[in-house]
Amino acid sequence: MSIGVFMEQLEKGYDYFTKNSYFFGEIPHKRAVEIADYKFFWDTSDDLAPFGCEESYIAFCELSGWIEENPNTPIIECFLWILESWDLEIEDFNDDIIEMENILKIIQDMDFYDELMSLDYTVIATGFGQLIIEGKIDDDVKNIIQLSILRQMNSHVLDAFLGMNEPCKYERYLYLQKLLEILEEA
Repeated sequence: MSIGVFMEQLEKGYDYFTKNSYFFGEIPHKRAVEIADYKFFWDTSDDLAPFGCEESYIAFCELSGWIEENPNTPIIECFLWILESWDLEIEDFNDDIIEMENILKIIQDMDFYDELMSLDYTVIATGFGQLIIEGKIDDDVKNIIQLSILRQMNSHVLDAFLGMNEPCKYERYLYLQKLLEILEEA
């Protein structure tokens, strides 16, 4: 991606509704379009963006179905289900996951993509999926989403994910910074 296109992705003021009506079959909540007013956020073809990979698409679609089937259930229940599918308890998903030694252990000893990337993609897409569908992110799940974003910002994770591609690592890092800002406002 050229620097001009990359910078356009990060410009504030992008109105999703000017070019689209639906997002993976859902009409985005107006508040989501106002808060997440960056082109990269809505880009489903950019692997570095929050909804640009298959795991994110699946997570969003599963969330959509989950909300439809559980309309009065707090979203934390969906996160508990997600973590359980990775054999994790909510107590396991804490500040320890962003500690360097734990990140390096996953990178060195485990299946990096399945154990770290897929889980983080799912958590991030589910959290921001709630914003798209409901116009908010519940406070009791913000920390879970923040931890996944912070883990993705780790230099070792960026290296394992993107290798020596410094421009892509920089782009991914800036996207993740913007996600933290959106998360705070949501």
